[in-house]
Formats: sequence, C-alpha cells, structure tokens
Amino acid sequence: MNDESTEEFSEQEDRAIEGAFDAQLPLPIPALRGPEPFATVVKRDGREEPFDKRKIADAIFKAAQAIGGQDRGRAESLAAGVAIYLQKEQQGRPPTVDQVHDAVERVLIAMGHARTALTYARYRDRRARVRRLREGDLRHLIGELEEARDERESLAGRGEAALFVRTSADTLATWDRERIVAALERETGLDRAIATVIALEVEAQIDRAGMHALTGALIRELVDARLVEHGLHEYRERHRRLGVPLYDAERILHGAIDEAVIAETGSTAMSPPVTDRVLARAVKKEFALAEVFCAPAAEAHLRGEIHLRHLGRVDRLHGLTQPLAYVARFGIGPVGAHEFAAPARHAETLLAHMVKYHELLQGCFADGVVWDAVNVYFAPYLHGRDERDIGQFAQMLVYELAYLALTSGDGVQPPEITIHWTVPTSLRQEEAVGPGGAPAGRPYGAFEHTAQQLAWALFDVLRRGGADAASLPGPVACLALDTAFFKAPGQAAFLLHAARVSADRRGAQYLFMREDREPATASWRPRDVSLHEVVLNLPRAAYAAGGETALFPELDRQLDQALRAHGDKKRFIESLAAQHPRGPLDLLFLARDDVPYLDLDEGVCRVALEGLNECVQYLLHEEPHANDEAAALAERILRHLRSRCADADARNGLRVALTQNNDPSVGRRFAALDLKDYPRSAVTTVKQNDATQELLYTPGVRLRLGHGLNPVEAARREGSFHQYLDDGAVTEVPLPDTDPGPESVADCITKIHRQTANRRIVFL
Repeated sequence: MNDESTEEFSEQEDRAIEGAFDAQLPLPIPALRGPEPFATVVKRDGREEPFDKRKIADAIFKAAQAIGGQDRGRAESLAAGVAIYLQKEQQGRPPTVDQVHDAVERVLIAMGHARTALTYARYRDRRARVRRLREGDLRHLIGELEEARDERESLAGRGEAALFVRTSADTLATWDRERIVAALERETGLDRAIATVIALEVEAQIDRAGMHALTGALIRELVDARLVEHGLHEYRERHRRLGVPLYDAERILHGAIDEAVIAETGSTAMSPPVTDRVLARAVKKEFALAEVFCAPAAEAHLRGEIHLRHLGRVDRLHGLTQPLAYVARFGIGPVGAHEFAAPARHAETLLAHMVKYHELLQGCFADGVVWDAVNVYFAPYLHGRDERDIGQFAQMLVYELAYLALTSGDGVQPPEITIHWTVPTSLRQEEAVGPGGAPAGRPYGAFEHTAQQLAWALFDVLRRGGADAASLPGPVACLALDTAFFKAPGQAAFLLHAARVSADRRGAQYLFMREDREPATASWRPRDVSLHEVVLNLPRAAYAAGGETALFPELDRQLDQALRAHGDKKRFIESLAAQHPRGPLDLLFLARDDVPYLDLDEGVCRVALEGLNECVQYLLHEEPHANDEAAALAERILRHLRSRCADADARNGLRVALTQNNDPSVGRRFAALDLKDYPRSAVTTVKQNDATQELLYTPGVRLRLGHGLNPVEAARREGSFHQYLDDGAVTEVPLPDTDPGPESVADCITKIHRQTANRRIVFL
C-alpha cells in the first residue's frame, strides 16, 4: 500500500476501499445505507482521543513479528479493514478501546490470520492483567490463578510437598508460596494482593516446567521476571539479588588473576583469604552501583567519565591522618567494650598499640592511614635512653610497619609515617602525653632532641633496608620540611642523611610544609579525614568538547556527577553511623573527653584529577612542559575546577577538596575506555608503559616522565599546578642511572623548597 493508506479515511475514500474488502470480510454486518465515519475513540476512563489507524497497524505488525511476519504493508491493509468494520458496526458512534480490540481480533480471524489473532489476544490479555494489577482489581485474577493451580494439581496427581527448595542457609525446605509473598512485602514494600498474584504466577510456571528441586536464587529470578513483565520495575530493583556469576567465581577460586583483582587486593599471589576478599568485594561493588550511588553517577562511572574509587569498600571512609596521641592517652580495646589494654607505659608497648590500632582503623578506611609526627609523639617515652636503644626501637618500628604492609593483603597503601626534625609549631607548646597516658609535665618542644635522635635512627634503618639490604614494602616515610627546618641546628647533616635513603632508591618522600597547621580542638583527634574520592577523566572531557571553549561546560558536567556521587556516599556513611553503638563503624564515633572522635561534617569529599597532561596535549597538540601556552591552559583548567569546588561547598553542603589521582589503575581504565569510545581522539594522546605494554594516562597533574626538563624546573612547573590542589600532589623526580650521590639529592631538595611552590616530591 502507498503512504496515503496510513492517513485517516475520508468518507469518499472509505466507500472506494470498502468494495475491495467486502468480498474478503464475510462478517454478519447488517445491510445499511452506508457506514458513518467516526473520528475519536473512547478510553477506559471516559476520555476521547483522536482515532489513529496507525496505532492499529503497529499493534498488528508487532503481533505478526512475534510469529515471524515482516510484511508492514499487510498490517496497514488489515488496519484499514478494521476501520471499515468499526464504521459499519458503530454507525458514527465512537468505539471504545475494547471494541477496537475486539474488531482487530475478528478481522484477523476472518482474513485468515488466526495465528496473528491469537498472539494479539495474548498480548491484550497480558496488558489487561497488568492494568488490573495497577488498578488493584485483583480478586478475579487471583481466583483465576488459584483455579488453574488446583486443576493442574488434580491432573498431575501431586501436591505442593513434592517441591523442595535449597535455601541460602544450606537447608532443604518444602515449597511454600507464602514465602514469596512475605519476601516481596518485606524487601520491596509491594502490596500483599499484588505479591500474591506474582507468587501464583511463579508457582504456575514452575509447575508447567515440571521442576521438583529448586534453589532460592532461581525462584528470585522467576519472581524478578514476573515483576518486569508486569511493569513493576521499581519493585524488581529492590528485589534483585547480588552475587558473582558461577563462571567468575570458579575462575577466582582457581587463581585466575586480572587487572581488577590486582587493583582490589594489591597482591598477585592468590590464596584462599585473598579469594575471600575478592568475592566479597564483588558483591559490595555491585551493591554500591545499584543502591548507594544514583543511576546518573553510576552510569558516568561505567562510561569512564568519572571513577568512583573503592567500590568494593563502599562501607568505608577514604582516609585520615592519625596522631599517636590518641593511642597514647586512651590505650586500645575492642569496639563497644572497655579498653583491655590501658595506656602504654613503655615505648615498645605503645608501638604494639599503634600497630593494632592501625589494623582496626584500616578496617574503616579504604585508603592508607597516615601517622603524623611519629618521632615527636614517641619522644617522651624514649627520653633518657641511649643512642643504641633508640636505634633498636627505630628498627622495631620500621619492621613492624613493614610486616603490616606485607601481610595486610587488602590492596591499600602501606602505612605512612611523617617524620619531623623540628617539633611542629602546633605541638611545640602543647603538654606531651607521657608513659601511662599521663601528662608529661613538659611540652613536646622540650623533647625535641630525643625526637631528632629517633628521626636519625629511622632514616638509618630505612637506608639499610631488610635482610640482605632488601627493599621494605613499607612504611612510606615522609620527611616534613618547613621554613623552621632550614634554620634549625644540624639540619644540613640530617638532610644529607635522609638524602642517602633517596640516593639508594628507597622511596622516601619529602613534604614541603608551606603553611602552618592550625592547632586541633583536641590534639588526639584525627586530621585530614576524607569521606570518599571521585576521579575526573580530563582527557575524555577534552575529546567530548573538541576545543577549549566547550571544555569548561564539559568539566562542569563531570564535576556535577562527582558531587552527586559524593552526596550519595555521605548519606550512606551517615546511615551506617546512625547504627551506633552497634554499627559497623562504631570505632569512629566513640566519644573521648565528651568530644567525638570523628565528625562526618568535618570530613572532605575528594575530587581527584587524572590526565591533565593528555587533556592539554589533545587541545593544543603540545604537552604542558613544552611551552608557556600549554602550561597556561593547564592552569586555567585547574583554576576553573578549584573555583567550582569552592562554590560546591556552599551549594551542596559538602566540603570539597581538589586533589590529584595517584592510583595508576584508574588511568589505565580511563585510557582503555577512551580508546573504545573516542578511538580517533584518544589514539593521539594515550601513553604506553614500555615495560608492561599497558595503556595509561599521565597520573594526576604530573608531567609525562621523559619530559626533558631538569628536576628543579620540572618541580617548578608541577608546583605551579600544586597551588590549585588541596591535597595529594606529588612530583616524581627520576634519578640518573649513575649514582647521583646524597649531596646532589639534598641540594635538589633544598632548591625545590626555596625556588618552587611544589608540595611533595619522591625520587625514583
């Protein structure tokens, strides 16, 4: 048929077409002088809407497709026949919806399309059943299902007891339809009458399939299918089951290792405890994407626009800095009980408490735990000991933390300790905590010499390494350098001593303290608490924008998704905190001296950046190290994001911190996804690790390794980016293949502190 056949018939057209169908429609239509046209159809609620023959053609075509039909023209011809039939039947009166459906079925049968008519009728019946579900007219439907079930049971000669269900508690239970009803009511809030209909339909399907032994998982899948069929998608989402496919579980248990497993566990060696964690993390990750984060944020993560860190640890906060004063003052004990270990009286006991408390804290945080000024806090306990004793204690401290890093197997960063040569200004006048948790009677500043002895001994142990000079897996030792350091007596010799660790490539880091830290309300409370971290994919924003003008709206869109995800995560953590004193995070909400250990409103939400180098490279065809224009664009991007994060504090009620991503697995994931979605754009910027052949982006706001700048100039360039970040910035300084010597390393550290705005460096 031509396109005109899809238009509404005029009266003249109806008479012309009518003759063509009279011989093919042997229906009992009374002989009248002529059909009266109609223009509307009456809906079930009494409203009238325009009659559209195309809708009838669509419905017939769908029914035909279900049995293999593909003739659209035939469907339109049949729809025209339905219109003619209705005109003759109604004589100008608008038909009801049900009359239209009846007419479709009669015309299909009369024209020899019985299979299509049957498919159409089944579809109509299913739609009617869904409508009755939504309208609450369930008594008739339940009666039909009960009658059908009783009839099947009498014919089959078996009762409900012949069915057995293997439950999640590893028991066999006899079939009980009421369990489905109760579960739907409890888990989804579905009305009991509708839940009964769903249960009866599932029971009928099981009976037709002839199954005798079932699993709880299979029953849940059947229920979910029925919920979807009835359009109850919201209830299906609440009823879904979290788990790992059998194929994946088998591979994991047999030791199959992939990128995701390595990132989650931090270990390439599989063992039963590791597979325990991997399987548990898989369930938590699925729960996070389905229940914790809203659909737009979850979809943005799956597309690779943002990355939601630590989905497998969604029930934890991100990280914190912990003063040792807490353990020194209060001792340790199990959560929810009185302390079984009173405050330590000896340095060795305090170290044992520190290690145990670190394990407890790590269970509540997804990223690493930082111990601030450890040499300062241990000084009152070591005061008066000779150099040999302090050296032995330093070895014990480093080895204990190294063993902790080696055995945690949790995929988190190793413990980080901050070491100060001079007592920080915020602690210098504060009364020290001494043996037994009692006030020492003197401020921490009075123990500075002992703190310096321990600092020297710690770097000595770090330089020697483990047995046979093996590198240690931890801790991350970070030397804090401020203006007072470079004026302090003995600092030059100590800096040279610390530089030997870096010259031997032992991984020490140097933190440039360019601002004095504000004194805490209580010195034992944690600092720098972060609730969550979301990473922005800067290269993808550039690919999507195509130019600088459109880049900033695209960055805003990514940031909005990140902030939405932060709000979701904070609300979830608050729901866990509300379970106190019997909740999973009780350790974080104990009150000491009538002061809460941790206040969630003080925690920050970290927005981390990835691939600034590639973002600029794609837009200008030059990397930020190459010229001032490229560096200026990088700064404009960072300035814009920092401003938007500052606005978000007030707009969203969140404390937002702009940081740098330092997790290489995130850059690898972004690079792989971008090459799939933006192959022509990403191929020009994605980097490759020569050793592993992995695709990646340059981490955070760093310059690409091999940039050709000298270390101080590279630190200066990256330092200009660090000034826009609140945390997380670190510059990697490659050392020459030949022995650089500690003097060169110390000189480089001094120049970077004095000539740049860099926040932190590590020598490679």
